[in-house]
Amino acid sequence: MQTALTLISCLAENTYPICAQLADYLTAQTGIQVSFDQSMPWLEASEKLAKGQIQMGWICGLLYTLQQDRQVRYQVLAKPIFAGHHEPLYFSYLVVHQDSGIQSIAELVNKRLVINDPDSYSGHHALWAHWAKLSNPPQFASMTTSGSHSNSLRMLAAGEADVAAIDCTVFDYWLQSNKPEMQEILSQLRSIAQISPAPTPPLVIHNTVGIEISTMIRQALLQLTLLAQVPIEIKSAGLSSLVTALDQDYDCMRQSYRLSTGFIKDVLHLL
Repeated sequence: MQTALTLISCLAENTYPICAQLADYLTAQTGIQVSFDQSMPWLEASEKLAKGQIQMGWICGLLYTLQQDRQVRYQVLAKPIFAGHHEPLYFSYLVVHQDSGIQSIAELVNKRLVINDPDSYSGHHALWAHWAKLSNPPQFASMTTSGSHSNSLRMLAAGEADVAAIDCTVFDYWLQSNKPEMQEILSQLRSIAQISPAPTPPLVIHNTVGIEISTMIRQALLQLTLLAQVPIEIKSAGLSSLVTALDQDYDCMRQSYRLSTGFIKDVLHLL
């Protein structure tokens, strides 16, 4: 029987404290040594997870569908309900500078868009999927890539971009943090809209892990919901609870990705 598992996050910084607490919780509940590794860049970690070189991951729902649809390699363990939320859903804020004067999506014509990563759902494809549904979507003057939601926020505050789609859980995490830099940045920004609600990112385990271990891990995660009170360490890290997740829960992301990529082909050559 496998006696050690590695857990990684391919998501933003707000998930790191949660993963660290979940690793300790799973170790205590199952007797299997679960370690959280945040030393690798997310792309490297994602590739190792996809190959089974890392056993467990918390990954973007879009990344899950793209990898799973190319080759069935994961079992979905659970999806989170973040602290302050009542359902396993999240969305993107359209964020602009406080002093920009922009009040609505229609006023984003000829503005500078910054995305966190071309493969991100909340920071990229959620926006284009929403744009694809608009009768008269505004055209941006340019699009640049920042590398992370936090960097996108920094660029907005510095006046280097006009608008970004930001994962609401990341935005809220920094809003409640005690990090002076991010507090100063967020004080200069505001949201003009919430777009593209979607199921929260899944926790997955690679199929190379035996079914007995996978079942034990899933049961331990879902047991959190049944506890009279979620351990304070986990709740303080930003997690309210975990609920059952199925592959078909992420069909809406598959549809949004098709909308997004179809729309991008039509508009990106104009930027």
